Amino acid sequence: MPNYKVFQDNPDQARIKIYGNQNLAVNTDTSGNLGITSTGLAITPPADGLSITSTGLAITPPADGLSITSTGLAITPPADGLLITSTGLAVLTSLGTSDVSTTIANISDTAGSPDVAYNVLAEREWTLAVVNNSTAANAQAVVKLQISPDDTHWLDEVSYVTLSIGDVYGLVSSTFMKYARVYYAAVNAASAITLNVFFQAQT
Repeated sequence: MPNYKVFQDNPDQARIKIYGNQNLAVNTDTSGNLGITSTGLAITPPADGLSITSTGLAITPPADGLSITSTGLAITPPADGLLITSTGLAVLTSLGTSDVSTTIANISDTAGSPDVAYNVLAEREWTLAVVNNSTAANAQAVVKLQISPDDTHWLDEVSYVTLSIGDVYGLVSSTFMKYARVYYAAVNAASAITLNVFFQAQT
């Protein structure tokens, strides 16, 4: 057919151009890649989250969390938790312990008296145990656990428990307060009691 051109004289006019909804051509860099400029893609991270800076990707971790530094990955563990060192993974498992025992001998008071007070505020777990180690015939004792917030005002955690000769009883509090002690008394003033009191705890 006359005047029908098989090849376009101006190849640039044969290309397909893509426009956005603002009737502007999509931008590319000198290599033909899609260009994203400072006025284009933006990421607004949450607090302590992901951010993109002029030097690359940055992660701002929460306190005591995950952080990425120039030397690698760092984890700041919570107290008494997981510890990662330069030589590998270490788990802190050792626990401090307390083991204190006292002997209260020749007690004939039936009104009752307190033993020494123990500060249990920093203890993870603790128990007061009492053994009736009396030698007098029929020397029964009564014991109970008392707790206090200030070593002055005391609350009975449990009512009296009667211990015959050779009996042992463990006293554990269901209410958390700073101080704990054993309160004890003889059942019969004519039969003096001897008690072994044990305080054992894991710190």
